[in-house]
Amino acid sequence: MAQYTQTFALLKANLKRDWLKIVVWLVVLAGIFIAVAAKFQGIYGTHNQIQTIAQTLRSSAMKSLFGPLTHASLNTAIIFATEMAVFWAIFMVIFNYSLAVGASRGQEESGLTEMVLGGHPVGRLAPLSAAALELLVADGLFAIITGIGMTLANMPGSDGSGDWLFAISLAAVGWAFGMVSLLFSQLVADSHNVAIYNYAFFGVTYLVRMMTDFSNPDYTWWSPFGWIEKTNIFISNNWLPVWLFIILGIAAFAVAVVLNVNRDIDAGIIQVRGGKRRSGFLRGPATLLFWNQRSVSLFWLIGMALLGTSYGSVFNSIGKLVNDSPVIKQVLGQSGVRALEKNQILSFVGILGIIFTVLAIISGAMVINHLYTEERQGYLQLVNTTPHSRYYLLTTYVLYGAILSVVVLFATMMTTMAVGNATLSHPLAIKYYYRIFAAMLPVLALFLSILVCFIGVMPRLRSIVWILLGGAFIISYFGRLINLPNWAMKISPFYWFNKVPIREINGEPVVWMLAIAVVLMVIGYVGYRRRDYEN
Repeated sequence: MAQYTQTFALLKANLKRDWLKIVVWLVVLAGIFIAVAAKFQGIYGTHNQIQTIAQTLRSSAMKSLFGPLTHASLNTAIIFATEMAVFWAIFMVIFNYSLAVGASRGQEESGLTEMVLGGHPVGRLAPLSAAALELLVADGLFAIITGIGMTLANMPGSDGSGDWLFAISLAAVGWAFGMVSLLFSQLVADSHNVAIYNYAFFGVTYLVRMMTDFSNPDYTWWSPFGWIEKTNIFISNNWLPVWLFIILGIAAFAVAVVLNVNRDIDAGIIQVRGGKRRSGFLRGPATLLFWNQRSVSLFWLIGMALLGTSYGSVFNSIGKLVNDSPVIKQVLGQSGVRALEKNQILSFVGILGIIFTVLAIISGAMVINHLYTEERQGYLQLVNTTPHSRYYLLTTYVLYGAILSVVVLFATMMTTMAVGNATLSHPLAIKYYYRIFAAMLPVLALFLSILVCFIGVMPRLRSIVWILLGGAFIISYFGRLINLPNWAMKISPFYWFNKVPIREINGEPVVWMLAIAVVLMVIGYVGYRRRDYEN
């Protein structure tokens, strides 16, 4: 037990450091979840309302996003669980990844772990155990708050077992993936590569879930992320997936412990390959950034292309509801059915455009955010010995991040188009994909400029960008489903292009979004030039 000495003291220090992050995440995740649950009866409380949304959720497009809806007898609670399970599980995974990396590999990179282990009577495994307990505390609080909130919401069709199963299963999926992140933190020597391993693992499990939901839902058991669907909340209330998440988390932590005791502090099991002593390519900050980010950029391009391919492969099934309805065929005729099917697919492309844009923004924002990370770690002191201004340095990161975001979004839309049109008997014109791509560029510029503004003026508050991005996505994605008022929908920048690609782009929001982006970018540049470096 000497290996775990002072674990709880380190846990207390971790919670003191991360309390604000945990509180903000809990307020957003648990608060919105409970608010939607409380309002859901007024949206889908009648039989007709339930049947209308059920018809939508049973379509192939919605199946790829929310999972299959197979139960014949539906009620408000079942519809709520179907709409919320997959996407809230995604948010819980991201939350736990953020905590896990910061509490493990982030601590080692800052030198704090070495200082604690070297100068205090602290066990070797205490930092890792404290990180695992921090995840348990955060997810436990989420489960308690959400479980109580669900019970108070008292939706028609809900029951105590289902309410607490929903809350605990969401906490369990986040905790299990957080444990996997702690394992990856032992494999590689920096948080940058840990993030790559984290999201690669998550991406694979998500794609397996989506593809098996189409081919054979029984195979979804092969995906850890797919276990959240197997809980059958408010139907059979299956607790087996929760136990599987617990087993996965414990197994991942056990492997992390073995790896931790067999490596040096601030090192990884996977050794970094030594490079050349000299390189003609490394001529300045721009080439250095490209060299350091090349693997991550390639990962984003390949991963997003695979995601676009996966969604494009279901296009042929989206109009099946229309094609299989003899009444619709008789009333509309062949040309009318074709037009209706086309509009269904275009609406789905619009939804995908929002999802792809959010991910593209994340890819570019991670690059720009790396500027502040390197600043705090003192790496920029070496770069600043060269004759380059701060404007040049910031521009290098901003341009690389913006170009990566645009290329990722474009590549994803094109792979979606290529695979989607290959499955359709009447392919969509390329103009529709260009239209949604062009419409999302001002949104992309707006969020990246917000990040630049924070890095230049208040870098410690830069995480607010993720809250704004997540809020905009939730409003745009769930706003119609939860019947948000029009003024609330307008808060999201995505709202102003919700008719694209069926309709042309409205030029007015493009102008004011770009104008705001320019102003924020200028503020960020001026602030970055004037403020002191943190290291």
